[in-house]
Amino acid sequence: MTPSPPLAAATSRRWLVICSLAIIVLSAASLEGFIVPVLPRLQQDFAVTAAVGALATVIPTVVTVIITPIAGSLADVHGAERTLGWLICITACGGLLSAFAPAFWAFIAGQALQGFALGIIPVGFVMLRGLLPPDGVRTASGVLIAMSVAGAGFGVLLAGPILEASSRAALYGVPTALVSIGAIGAFAARRRGRREARHAARLDWRGAALLSTTLLLLVATLTSSSAGGWFSPLTLTLLVLTAAAGTVWVRVESRVPTPMVDVTALRSRSVGGAVLVGVAIGGGYASLVFLVPQFIAQPPSSGFGWGASPSQTSAMLAAAYGAGIAASLAMGPLSRPLGVRGPATLALLLMACGALTGILAPTPAGIATSLILAGIGAGAASTVVFASAAAGAAADQVGVSTALITISRAIGGALATQTVAGIISTTPPALADFRLGFLVAASVSLAGAVTAALLLSRGAPGTPAPIVDPAQVV
Repeated sequence: MTPSPPLAAATSRRWLVICSLAIIVLSAASLEGFIVPVLPRLQQDFAVTAAVGALATVIPTVVTVIITPIAGSLADVHGAERTLGWLICITACGGLLSAFAPAFWAFIAGQALQGFALGIIPVGFVMLRGLLPPDGVRTASGVLIAMSVAGAGFGVLLAGPILEASSRAALYGVPTALVSIGAIGAFAARRRGRREARHAARLDWRGAALLSTTLLLLVATLTSSSAGGWFSPLTLTLLVLTAAAGTVWVRVESRVPTPMVDVTALRSRSVGGAVLVGVAIGGGYASLVFLVPQFIAQPPSSGFGWGASPSQTSAMLAAAYGAGIAASLAMGPLSRPLGVRGPATLALLLMACGALTGILAPTPAGIATSLILAGIGAGAASTVVFASAAAGAAADQVGVSTALITISRAIGGALATQTVAGIISTTPPALADFRLGFLVAASVSLAGAVTAALLLSRGAPGTPAPIVDPAQVV
């Protein structure tokens, strides 16, 4: 039976929005992924150390943490279309600045603006929640996560060859243009559709300001640790200030009538447990992906590196992202019958096995296996926790709920990356330094597996979990 014209038009709009969001997320994630394989080359070009160069990955991650909850709240309150437009404009500016930056500080500024890009993901979930039924949201969430992994994968795969064949301008210009093209498709479809729903609430700007202050202090802490180490007086002072600011933020959010982030939701297994697991996902995966390019770029005279070029690094890292894409696409439809706890625990154990493989078999085959295991684990675990947050949240909390997972992954990734960067900052780094870094990545993943087994709900994504005592979720 042929669908009626209105139904066919609505179906076409849905597909256009989904495809456009996929292009936007794919292109935006590729901007994030470019930095990984070319970082050793950029450190040489800008004459900076590995610890300072790590800021090029850490700072956009922390900016993502600041922007993501605000973007999710804006989409929940004022609508996803307007929020998406601003995010795309800022991301495009960041891509252009990274392309033509004359100095490292300007390049870092461009990377910081690109940190707005991953705020598109929770905004996309808000758009999908308004277009699709719950089962469709779960499947589409797998597509969006897969596109984010695929974009990062294309970034690491193409970054080396593009940089060697042309320039940094070409490297960042193409995905920036694709982000704009995807936005045109999404906006065209939404204009032909009905007006999107908005909720009568105000954005909690005080909570947003306190969270931003906390995370800016975290950036300062990470910057200080790269220069003076984690136990320097300045770093410890900033760490205490960060903890104090975070405590004030939690107290304020718990008393505001309409908070930006409902901190009381962190007492539930479905949200609080997922946030803690997200920290482990980000920490275990980001630290491993940072270590591998540094490891294989070491000269053969080191006794363990093989002087890999950016192109070789891209090809090696593509294994992780390819595995992550497959795992994300598979886990989307499977998350309903399999539930949350089992798949997340197994996925984090695979990540730990990947990091341990890097210790036991630091050969090309061993490193490739390490990346594949880590990619499968990160892709599967991320899809499960994102789908749970998106399907189980109230209609006016979808953006914030999915933003909490992005925040936790970003914080875990930033802390773990800066930690392992400090470990290998000796000149030149020794094999024992890299093994210690891989051990840190494995330990974080194992801690996440234990957390998933103890705290995550047994139910399927979207199934409400009982409230538990806050002391059990700390």
